[in-house]
Amino acid sequence: MNNAEFSKAVLLPNQKDILTGLREIKLGGFADELLSQFENPTLYQDLTFEERLIRCMESQREFADKSKFRNLVKNSRIKTKIYLKQFVPNPSRGLTSELLLKLRDGDYLEKGINFVISGQTGTGKTALATAIALETMLKGYSALFYRMSDLSTIIESKDAASFSRFKEKLKRIKCLIIDDYGLVKIGDNIAYALNEIADIRYGMGTTIITSQLKKKALKSVITECPVRDALADRLLRDCDIEIVLKGDSWRGSGEEFKGERADE
Repeated sequence: MNNAEFSKAVLLPNQKDILTGLREIKLGGFADELLSQFENPTLYQDLTFEERLIRCMESQREFADKSKFRNLVKNSRIKTKIYLKQFVPNPSRGLTSELLLKLRDGDYLEKGINFVISGQTGTGKTALATAIALETMLKGYSALFYRMSDLSTIIESKDAASFSRFKEKLKRIKCLIIDDYGLVKIGDNIAYALNEIADIRYGMGTTIITSQLKKKALKSVITECPVRDALADRLLRDCDIEIVLKGDSWRGSGEEFKGERADE
């Protein structure tokens, strides 16, 4: 008899009914803790009813938080889970203790502060942006990841109505990542669309741009057009934070961030 069969064998019929009912109304965390209490009565015998109930409620809260996090990651387009706790202070790389603590605190999300993460190929720009997004989702907020080339393709494929819906979707995203910005020139149509996206998101959340270009050079890849200055002003403001990652490529070295598959 395996553990699952043993558990079923020792439960009373009314206990089984309670657990089944809890799972039917999607209180799986509550049910898991209550099952433990049913199976191990001597372990909990010194606890009051209220204390046992609090344990069930805490278990349900943790269960709900984990479930929400999994759903947020699933919808984020992030392929590899990398966490801020994997980063250690390394001032020579541009990663100070002050910066890492600021990123973990997350105050910038409510203030709508944007980030530009710049550096040469392999210095960890995408990894750091991903880690910031994961931290956002651990706090219960939404995040969405696009490579600049993919975002441009999506924008070009949409008619006016579908683009309007797309903008509304991005407005609700707390942390938007635009990866590999600046590899190609941004034409008029994309510049106008990005300006509308930046406008509707202004003050609503954080946008993270990763690029091999420094912050002051990002405007140079936007085609000369009437919205060029407006787009740069909304995405690349003086109050936004630039993180410059330094050093040689981490790829293939012991410093490279491996992460986990986002669907695990």
